Amino acid sequence: MKKVAYVNGNIITMEDDAPKAEALLTIGEYIAEVGSNEKIKGMITPDVEIHDLKGKTMIPSFIDCHAHPMGFGQSLLNVDCKTPPIFCIDDLIKAVSETAKTKKKSEWIIGRGYDDFKLKEKRHPTRWDLDKAAPENPVMITRLCGHLSVVNSLALNMAGITKDTPDPEGGQIDHDESGEPNGVLRGGARGPVSRLIPRAGVEQLRKGINLAAKEFLKRGVTSVSDAGVGDPNTMKAYQLALKTDNMPLRINLMMSGGTLKELTKLGLTTGFGDEWLRIGAIKLVFDGSTSGRTAAMSVPYIDTPGSLGILYMSQEELNQLVLDSHQAGFQVGIHAIGDRAITGVLDAYEAALNKLPKDDHRLRIEHCGINTNEIIQRIKRLNVIPVPQPIFLWGEGESYRAGLGEERIGMAYPAKSWIDAGISPAFSSDCPATSGSELISPLLGIHVAVNRKTDEGKDIGKQQRITIHEALKAYTLTGAYATFEEKNKGSIKPGKLADLVILSQDPTKVESDKIKDIVVEATILGGKTVYKNT
Repeated sequence: MKKVAYVNGNIITMEDDAPKAEALLTIGEYIAEVGSNEKIKGMITPDVEIHDLKGKTMIPSFIDCHAHPMGFGQSLLNVDCKTPPIFCIDDLIKAVSETAKTKKKSEWIIGRGYDDFKLKEKRHPTRWDLDKAAPENPVMITRLCGHLSVVNSLALNMAGITKDTPDPEGGQIDHDESGEPNGVLRGGARGPVSRLIPRAGVEQLRKGINLAAKEFLKRGVTSVSDAGVGDPNTMKAYQLALKTDNMPLRINLMMSGGTLKELTKLGLTTGFGDEWLRIGAIKLVFDGSTSGRTAAMSVPYIDTPGSLGILYMSQEELNQLVLDSHQAGFQVGIHAIGDRAITGVLDAYEAALNKLPKDDHRLRIEHCGINTNEIIQRIKRLNVIPVPQPIFLWGEGESYRAGLGEERIGMAYPAKSWIDAGISPAFSSDCPATSGSELISPLLGIHVAVNRKTDEGKDIGKQQRITIHEALKAYTLTGAYATFEEKNKGSIKPGKLADLVILSQDPTKVESDKIKDIVVEATILGGKTVYKNT
């Protein structure tokens, strides 16, 4: 087995009893010893490879506790709709039009990443905009949040959506002044179109996930939870990528609620697999997004009078799905962003725990966006793990402010309030719901959590600022805890996996507004260097 000694470093272990070290030794995939230069140098034999860190900082590699790596990979292969390069509707039309030139007639065109709040027109594109770009191809362009899509007239016609089509449960069809559907489909209203789109094949998915893995590694991420897996092709693609392509990424599969019955029949449950590919929580979705104005709120959005967002299912249905998952031995993670949705999730969790108490359930709320003091107290009492994305406040902060106002912004992803209450959040990116590959960076997420500023440099709920150590923990040790993997990863300790990151600067010592500028020098996975900044 390969042996590597790292010496002369500034090692932040994330272990309270020994928070700092100068050197460590790895043997094979694991950390063998951590300590002083003298201690590790005394263990060096002729077969040990030596790396001089020259004072640079080493930390545990980052854990992205909620993302969509397979979807992220596919977004890299489809129409790029993010800002930049898309600054206006005409830019979007041009991008779709250029793709249409490469497609056969009637072949689908898919894109993702536009942000209406950042477009010059400050509106969603419409069916008629997309008709200009590709009148002979069905088109679906999804907003960066993933909860709202725009389709062209051909796609609407293929799905049978007309001015007389009622809103489905958990969805909304937008209309123009004359009552015609304008192509904007929210939540469950996207289903009739989505079901018409041919599913990506195994080879396309495999290509995409390998591209996505490279982007994660550049940013020091070695473990990712895929938040919603239900397609057999996805499972096959992950296995092929790992076994055939040696894809350097550890994947925790959060299985979609629709897979529960089949998984239960097979006797599978949370934890099945190995350190590379394992089954995690059952993932359910209860509402939409704040920036898409579909997150379920108890008070209407300021800029969308009368709108309280959308709940994707009834409380009774949610309660039953949670209880079934809980009884089957699964951890559960539920997407809930608005305070009304979060309250419903806590109701479902409390009902399930009353019927079947479990001491170490690690029930999760994915995103857990807009909180109240009562919600925070219930999260603590029920011992639930919030899995938020501070990065949302970077690119979408001004949209949040316009929709929620300053008071609610102060309780958006309230990391300090959680930590002060004794709650440990696990941070994540939710990519590709964040626009642009750079936004999957944990260092940028940490920067936002510490500074609470938007990409325009404006304060956003600054009372929720946390320390750099607290933010690092949320992207390492707590991330491991949230997937029942804290014994194997999340800190630098003998016996744990040698998943490590070398940084250009010490994040605990740089000025807080420079955290985002720290460079990942190298990413080490299972004792092997899998990325090196050149």
